[in-house]
Amino acid sequence: MRPPTAPRGPRRTPGPLPEERRDEPDRTPAEQTTPGQLAAPVEPAATPPSAGRGRWLPVGPSRAQTAADPGFVERLAERTRARRRLAWRKVLVVVAALAVLGGAAWAVLVSPLFALDMEDVTVSGVGEGTTVPRDEVVALVEERVGTPLPRLDTGALTEQLTAITTVRSAQVSRSWPNGLAVDVVARVPVAAATSEDGLVLLDVDGVVVGSVPEAPEGLPRVTVPLSGERAGETLAAVLTVLAELPADLRAQVATAGASNPASITLELTDGAEVRWGAVEESALKASVLAVLREREARVYDLTVPRAPTISH
Repeated sequence: MRPPTAPRGPRRTPGPLPEERRDEPDRTPAEQTTPGQLAAPVEPAATPPSAGRGRWLPVGPSRAQTAADPGFVERLAERTRARRRLAWRKVLVVVAALAVLGGAAWAVLVSPLFALDMEDVTVSGVGEGTTVPRDEVVALVEERVGTPLPRLDTGALTEQLTAITTVRSAQVSRSWPNGLAVDVVARVPVAAATSEDGLVLLDVDGVVVGSVPEAPEGLPRVTVPLSGERAGETLAAVLTVLAELPADLRAQVATAGASNPASITLELTDGAEVRWGAVEESALKASVLAVLREREARVYDLTVPRAPTISH
């Protein structure tokens, strides 16, 4: 037998819902459940394939923007023209700069604007009273007339000048805009020596700077062997001694000779003999000789300059 069912009560009319129930959002049919019924799982809404992914936005204007703004195309065209004008301006500036540099290079290196003019050349240390002929120096400079000064090789000209036998040294400098300053130091003869070619003049380096029929007044003659193992060293020692002498003492020397670099002797114009010895301490020996010459003597021995002796 089935158990008796409970009697049903009278139906009630539903009253107003509580505030909390009234504010809740409407539930979907899937969320509405009846007592004793489990809530069905709610599936998330489908997401569009492109949602949440990065996209490249169009750079250019859309058709709608173009249609809405008719002046946009004109502004875009004006901007393009401005960019082209700026690019052409840069090109013109570069071309103008290159043209200026090219013109300056042509004016300096090629044009006659800075060409060497012989009228603006000064030469010193040559000619009369020296052993360097002026014509020989001027001829070397004239070969370069018309050459622009920036291209003129002053080093090569200096080498050619010093190659002249009687030139000891030379210096060449540019004198803008069209000239040169040539300063020559001539070799000065300090002695005369007898050679196969006759009587020659020697400077302190032993270089022959000329030949003469007889020794000039005040210039001593050198009597050294011109051949042999130490001939060059001996000649250099004698010439060094003569260069160390003051001009007034050198004028009193008639001859200077040596058989080797350590046995130098001087014969004075009054017949006195000076035993010089080696070339070392020549400056001190010259000073001692100047003092000893205040006393007349036949021999002045300076081989030991700090203890000189004289003999009558």
